[in-house]
Amino acid sequence: MISERTFARSFASFWSELLPLLTPNYVHIVNYGFRDQLVNNHGIPIDPVKKNPAVRDPSVVAEFAFFIAQLSVSEGVGIYDIRTNDNYIEKAQKYAYEIVKRYEGGELNIILPLVQEEIEEGLAIAMNYERFFEIKCRNKKIEFGPIISGAGFISECKADISVGNTLFEVKTINRNLASKDIRQLIIYLALQGITGNRKWDHAGFFNPRRAFYYEFQVDEVIRQISGGKAPLEVFQEIYDFITIRDIQIDSVF
Repeated sequence: MISERTFARSFASFWSELLPLLTPNYVHIVNYGFRDQLVNNHGIPIDPVKKNPAVRDPSVVAEFAFFIAQLSVSEGVGIYDIRTNDNYIEKAQKYAYEIVKRYEGGELNIILPLVQEEIEEGLAIAMNYERFFEIKCRNKKIEFGPIISGAGFISECKADISVGNTLFEVKTINRNLASKDIRQLIIYLALQGITGNRKWDHAGFFNPRRAFYYEFQVDEVIRQISGGKAPLEVFQEIYDFITIRDIQIDSVF
């Protein structure tokens, strides 16, 4: 079994045949044509959250911010209220550490607790989640970590955030989106869509560090990058590929 992230960055020949028009030029269009800037209540663009030199592991800070945002939604409290609650802060730190350790497959180079600069940076990133939800999620159901059943050599997946009929993948990064990010999102859509009860007809990305979000209509984008194939046809081809029993998983590394 491998993760959806590994699948998205491996099997280059399969992906190039399935999505021949997912080219660097198309990724550039996604990065600049589909991007919206978060703005405050006065319509002024929100500044990116800069990385503090005291931050030891940005991945842990990103996961800390994600969990703080999740707590804010589930508990119905604002980020400013959470920042003064030591129990919430401690819980979020432990969650972030364990998640990143699981992704990286071992112990991390930092130890808890997070230093104050890391906590403050994480809270600043979490504030952008709060604003994002204010803009995009009014009267819509927000679900963190929706579970998507695995298939074949792909293990069960946990996506990031479902907002109504839109699936957002969170990328707390300083770089632009890459083709592997788009493929990862399509894997989620395929595994869920192949069930016959499609949950998401829109999808996109949210970058709380850079205060950007990207959103698109799923069927339209898949037709564009596949050369005109129907979305369900693409979903089926992905499903068929990952359920073939004689695939040699070790060969992709």
